[in-house]
Amino acid sequence: MVEKFWSRWMDATESLLWFDTSISDQPMKSEKITVPDGVTSLRAAALVMSDNLGLGFTPLPQKLTVSKDFSLSLDVPSYLIRGEEIVLEVNIINHLEHDIEVILLLLTTLFPIRPVALGEIEISVDAVSAEASDSLVWIVNVKPEGVKQSLSETLFLEVEPLKLNSSTSISFSFPPDVVPGSQRAHVALVGDILGFSIRNLDSLLQMPLDSGEQNLIHFAPNIYVLQYLNKSGTTPDEEEIRGRALGHMLEVYQKQLSYQREDGSFSPFGSSDTSGSIWLTAFVLKCFLQAKPFMQIEQSVLTRAVTWLLEHQGPQGEFREVGKLIHTEMQEALDSGQVGLTAFVLMALLEDESYADPGNLSLAQSYLENKVASGGVSNYSLCLTAYALALANSPEAGLSLEELTSRADYKDGVMLWTSSASLESHDLEPSSAQIEMASYVLLALYKRGSFVEAIQLLIWLTKQINHIGGYRTTQDTVVALQALACYSAFSGANAIDLRLNITAPESQFASLFSINSSTYLAYQRREMNTDTDINLNIYMEGRGFAIFQMNIFYNLESKAFSQILQLAKEEEAFTLDVDVSEEKDHNHVMLSICTRLKNNAGVSHTGMVILDVGMLSGFSLSPGAAAPTELIRKMDILPEKLSLYLDSLNKSEVCIILPLIRKYKVARVQDAMVKVYDYSEPTRTASRTYNSDALHNMNACFFCGENCDRCRPGITITSPLLSSSNSRNDYSIPCLFLGVTAFFIRV
Repeated sequence: MVEKFWSRWMDATESLLWFDTSISDQPMKSEKITVPDGVTSLRAAALVMSDNLGLGFTPLPQKLTVSKDFSLSLDVPSYLIRGEEIVLEVNIINHLEHDIEVILLLLTTLFPIRPVALGEIEISVDAVSAEASDSLVWIVNVKPEGVKQSLSETLFLEVEPLKLNSSTSISFSFPPDVVPGSQRAHVALVGDILGFSIRNLDSLLQMPLDSGEQNLIHFAPNIYVLQYLNKSGTTPDEEEIRGRALGHMLEVYQKQLSYQREDGSFSPFGSSDTSGSIWLTAFVLKCFLQAKPFMQIEQSVLTRAVTWLLEHQGPQGEFREVGKLIHTEMQEALDSGQVGLTAFVLMALLEDESYADPGNLSLAQSYLENKVASGGVSNYSLCLTAYALALANSPEAGLSLEELTSRADYKDGVMLWTSSASLESHDLEPSSAQIEMASYVLLALYKRGSFVEAIQLLIWLTKQINHIGGYRTTQDTVVALQALACYSAFSGANAIDLRLNITAPESQFASLFSINSSTYLAYQRREMNTDTDINLNIYMEGRGFAIFQMNIFYNLESKAFSQILQLAKEEEAFTLDVDVSEEKDHNHVMLSICTRLKNNAGVSHTGMVILDVGMLSGFSLSPGAAAPTELIRKMDILPEKLSLYLDSLNKSEVCIILPLIRKYKVARVQDAMVKVYDYSEPTRTASRTYNSDALHNMNACFFCGENCDRCRPGITITSPLLSSSNSRNDYSIPCLFLGVTAFFIRV
């Protein structure tokens, strides 16, 4: 039993070991424990409870020192890019008082000095002396070169009531400049419009998520899944889904409280902001009120937030933003009035009317009704208003929906709306604002019982979901999943009985799927061969519907990607100039990034902007360079990239200087990428690749000295790629440097 608990201590994920035992009538009890592999000190203490003697404890902890004759450390990054050369540096630390002679054995699996095999590889280093031995195992992920690309194609598959079967097809051709070996593809099926989202409740977005608004992407979707479960009755794996959703909510709730200020408001970065945000406070309030049926929400958190909001209500019932608004679309709406923000706040207050004075609610409702009647409300604000008035059971909600119908653009028979802040682009991908607006209209139609009118819009929204179950941002994902959850509970999943045969002869792919009342929430996935272009044929029979996805992932060669960017440069929302210069030596690099909002962006200024800076392999941000500024509110530092949260961007150029320092000895450095995008509208973006000619052309001998004379002879390297029968020149090793350092520590 003890060893089971000790296992997490052994891999350093736990710093404390707890276990209990019963000694009954025995005078003593002993347990065998394996100590961790390393040089450390352990302290042990014990507590004992007895019915007769009460509580007892050890007066002084017992100390155990774990020692070794010597130990190894390996200086190697967690990832490399194919084509790069890595110089391994092994350190031997002698813990004895005298010199020792050690034989080193370096064993590598599929890892020549310049890796050509993609995926995880294992490096094993062994050191043996006459007195002891030690070994290290390290996993390195070899990634493909080039720039990541992905495509998700979602289909709403249905066998119509009067038919016995149905068929369709879907295809994809890889571009000519695809990086060999980088292609991956799979198909996936679920029998419920929330199926993909339920599977990935903890990872619905692939973007930085560390602000008061972004944190809620891990909170709000769980609420709508729980609401769906309550409405739909017994579902497969219901208890597991409920437990997972509640676990996420409890964890995120505590973190969200760190963004609440002393006055009860919430802001993107909490107390470091100059003021609370009306918009964010309303968003948090809405989520917390919706969560009340499922978990304990502190009453004071709710009452303080409501009080602060109502203190900022205007005499006509409107709400004006007093803090930092990170949502660009809402910010643009505020430039032409307070309608959108007032509707957003009213939605939150109407989740539980007992927290606000009826007079305040009535005043806000009247303000919106008057604005709708007088006209001139933007599409975005009108969509929010339609839902807010539908929640208030106002007759003007119908007028709002009628006005939206008259303004709609029809695409494949589906009503859609554009925003005044839309980017001037020919991009076929819908914007985050379009998804938000469609979702609010769906919610308004649902509240009014207009289900027939909602069907086509519901199918369209389902088809926009990405491969991890989310959309593009926190806001569009939260609102879209709220809408999908409302309709999903009435989708008749229990009546599903589908059999699907999916084939792609050229890819040698064939797979059968079955979806019924027991499996409709199950995520069914099959990997595909990507040696050729993909042409899928889908045949289905039975009754009901399914959501199908084909997900494609590949890398595009950096040169080809840059050429595409050059052709599309006029459509980018930001200018972006990236310059890299060497400082002092090849171990220090200065990265300069300059950007501004372009005139075609559709807005005069943005809300929060994310600047993703890919790191050149072997480099990291210099210590002390991560301090927040007025522009850079926060930094997320990861091994392969740096994410900067920028307060806002406008038409004036800003430049950011990032000092980078070498952490690992990597040569033939491949290109990295810098991307800037509006957090609330990621289609508003610009990207560039960058590199240093000196770092790219540098080979491993730079670290080994002239003619690689510092490379140590007598090292045995074993690898299938290096056997005498292997004739591929790609796997030759130009040099290998093992830096052996002895440290003497008196014990």
